[in-house]
Amino acid sequence: MARKTNNSIRKKHLILCEGRDAEEVLITYLNSDALSNVSAFSNDFQVMDFGGITDLTNFIRTLQNMEGFDRVESLLIIRDAERDSKKAIADIKSTLRNCNLAIPDTPHCWYGHVPKVGYLLFPTCDTFVQVGTLEDLCLSILSEENSSNILYEIRGFMNNLENKYNRSYPHEFKTKLHTYFSVTDEYVSLKIGEAAKAGAFNWNSNKLLPLKNFLSEII
Repeated sequence: MARKTNNSIRKKHLILCEGRDAEEVLITYLNSDALSNVSAFSNDFQVMDFGGITDLTNFIRTLQNMEGFDRVESLLIIRDAERDSKKAIADIKSTLRNCNLAIPDTPHCWYGHVPKVGYLLFPTCDTFVQVGTLEDLCLSILSEENSSNILYEIRGFMNNLENKYNRSYPHEFKTKLHTYFSVTDEYVSLKIGEAAKAGAFNWNSNKLLPLKNFLSEII
């Protein structure tokens, strides 16, 4: 099974992601029934949390000095687009340049040789990028059948608080997702990674096809 570990290289395909929640979500997805027909997803990928955005360069440099890095066949970086996808791409390219690794021109493109290098941005994980985060992707793949109706009600509730009490939501995507968790018995108080393990997300969602297809290219 694909498991989390940052202290050694155990697989030939490495996925470096931003934060523990992303790590848990990706590990759960790789080991989900949606990908079970191809054993490589769960057996050949290792997911590693590189920490915050500014930690990526040092993390990769440490990785390059680990035993087994010379046997790594692919290296995938996944992070949030945040509010400026162009800057996010520029930052990734700068890191790859500083670490003397291959630099793909665009997201969703493998480039180089041993290791091949690619990068993706949440929420789309596709060639087409848009501003947003892992939470935006999670909001779009909720497994509950009436989740869209519940999210509509949550947005109305947030609007009501905003209009009556001047509440603001600088991280609206986080507010929506965790409010959704809080009104669902199975997920109340859970972090995103924990909710992923508890069944909050539909791993067969079409929103995940760009990620699945990109990983499929390397196995």
